Amino acid sequence: MHREDIPIKDYLYVMLRRKNIILLVFLICLPFILIKAFSATPVYQATTKLLIQKNYDPSFASNYRFAYDPYFLSTQAQLIKSSKVAKKVMESLKLDETYNRYFDDKNQDSSIAKDLIHWFKNLYSIVLKLAGTVNNNPSSTQAVKNESTAEEPKNQKIKSIAKMVRNGITIDSDLEKGDIVNVSFSSTNPIFAADVVNTVASAYQHLLLEMKLESTSQSLEWMKTNADAERVKLECSEKKLREYKKEHDIYTIDDQEAIFPKKITQISSNLTQAQAEVNELESLYQEINRIAPEEAQNLPVVADTETIRELRRQIINKEQEIAGLSKSIGYKHPKMIRANKDLNALNDKLNNEIQNVIQSVKNRYELALQKAKSLQSLLDKTKQNAAFMSDKLIQYEILNRDVEVHRLLYDRLLSRIKEFNVTEQQQAVDVWVVENADIPSSPITKGPKRTILLGIIVSLIAGIGLAFFLEYMDNTVKTSEDAEERLGLPVLGMIPLLKENEQDIEKIVFQAPSSIISEAYKAIRTSVLLSSPDGAPKSILISSMNQGVGKTVTSVNLAISFAFSDKKVLLIDGDMRRARIHKIFNLDNTSGLSTYLADQSGLTILKNKGLDYLDIAPAGPVPPNPSELLSSSRLNKLITDVSDSYDFIIFDSPPMFNVSDAHLISQVAEQTILVTRSGVTTYDAVARAYKMLADINSEMLGLIINAVDLKKQHQYYSKYDGQYGYYKNDYTSS
Repeated sequence: MHREDIPIKDYLYVMLRRKNIILLVFLICLPFILIKAFSATPVYQATTKLLIQKNYDPSFASNYRFAYDPYFLSTQAQLIKSSKVAKKVMESLKLDETYNRYFDDKNQDSSIAKDLIHWFKNLYSIVLKLAGTVNNNPSSTQAVKNESTAEEPKNQKIKSIAKMVRNGITIDSDLEKGDIVNVSFSSTNPIFAADVVNTVASAYQHLLLEMKLESTSQSLEWMKTNADAERVKLECSEKKLREYKKEHDIYTIDDQEAIFPKKITQISSNLTQAQAEVNELESLYQEINRIAPEEAQNLPVVADTETIRELRRQIINKEQEIAGLSKSIGYKHPKMIRANKDLNALNDKLNNEIQNVIQSVKNRYELALQKAKSLQSLLDKTKQNAAFMSDKLIQYEILNRDVEVHRLLYDRLLSRIKEFNVTEQQQAVDVWVVENADIPSSPITKGPKRTILLGIIVSLIAGIGLAFFLEYMDNTVKTSEDAEERLGLPVLGMIPLLKENEQDIEKIVFQAPSSIISEAYKAIRTSVLLSSPDGAPKSILISSMNQGVGKTVTSVNLAISFAFSDKKVLLIDGDMRRARIHKIFNLDNTSGLSTYLADQSGLTILKNKGLDYLDIAPAGPVPPNPSELLSSSRLNKLITDVSDSYDFIIFDSPPMFNVSDAHLISQVAEQTILVTRSGVTTYDAVARAYKMLADINSEMLGLIINAVDLKKQHQYYSKYDGQYGYYKNDYTSS
């Protein structure tokens, strides 16, 4: 699993070796697949087509977006899917009352999933009753609570239906298809799906109108407030004028009565016009300053300019030209680039012209204000000169002027309010229903067969994925190829796993020399003999990382296999803490390696159990200090004394991770063999043991992988030219 190039056979090997995991995942998923397939309710989808465009009519103040907006349809799609549209659809169809009529028949149908849910609910209630947590006699407090919350289910139902409507709406607004938007709604009731989606268009139009009204309500409210104020002022000034005329008996004015009154009247009239112009321009100027710069073009004073209208017409034509070019050529085409540059130039020119008009309004306002100030100054001066004239006539003209001013302002505000009442009904977005949705005749959901097939595929993929994940997380030694590649150490051989009902493995090479396990030990013997061009090592330490991997059995059978090849072998039990070899050969253990190292006995510890070419040195009695004995010079003396009498000396030692005995023995042995157990010993443990040997300058001969289950991994071993296939019948029958 860690190689860069993994053959297909290795993938198959992993799946075959982890087939139980794959089958388990499949069996776990199968009931859910079947429940999903046979309990799924058919879902129908109804679709209506809407044409959504911006309103480019320059006669309305709401038309202020002329530039291309790539997010226009996306924005409208979000509005269609908004909760406000869903609420309007619900109100239009009265779903809070009629929803159950659509789904009464559906609710009567039972399904496997509903039956299971009902069964679990009943089981849960029974458990609660047995536990004493259910109150069978509800108190009056609970009854009051139920009564007070009677409306909650209804409100919750309304919210859930509105949410369901919103979530069921889907929008397909592909810009390449133009301005046509497909609005769809999915439901288990085809009639309900068609009714809902056909109501979306009108609900969407109403929402746009409400948004328009809300955007202009602030300006309209300001003008209405000022109009009411001017109306009150006009009524008050008219009342004062009538009372003054009645009090002073003034009904007509003789133009020839006096020069100054005429002059004052003329100046007052001019001042009235100037102030009216100032008020009008001031209102317009304040409105320009209040709104955003990009909205200034919506003002009638700007929109009615001939140059502005001509530029807008050119912009619309240019946008239509670009829209036509986008359907036939790409955006990077020279014509398209040139057209976009022309459009940008027209937009810049339009903005400049708008700023010129705004500046013109500002200049007119300042001039009118200056003119009004001048007339006011002239009027004051004339009044001083006409002090001798009748105060009655002057007061009359003042009152009459106030009436005219307030009437003029009031009429202007009424006119502006009427304009806003007209323009606020015009939407910035035009929506047309191109095609109403019909009642769908067939569901869009897949049938049970496709659901089952898809579920089987997904469950198998999940099982295979889990199998490969477990394989990736498995850090144990399993095969010689992986061990050699990951550790860089030679594997001398693999020993098959012996089942419990088969013969004893402790001396299997002697008892069943033709079995597959015996042949495996003979193959390891051959690997040791051919391990070096200078010849096999004379003294060999066989150890392991932990207990229970088959170290001692490997030492015994390997020693027997060497003896069968007519090699004189000495097998020394170096595990003085948990000696076992004397039990395997039924030897006396009153003397052995421990007594020899303690200088309590000599070479008489070497014993023969009737096997030619094989002598055995048992461990002897358990000493209090095995490590101190192994570190003495007597161990080197033993090797020196017997080396000429034997071809091979094989040590069995305790595990390396438990005590230091194996490290001490490795100092006198020429090579060390580590025994691992397939699927148990980890690569980290082997690497750690190898490092421990390297740190004390002990040489490593290789690894032996023990307890390999050939039945589980026979596909893997079959690629090694049938290494064990020849003996498989003997193995299975012995």
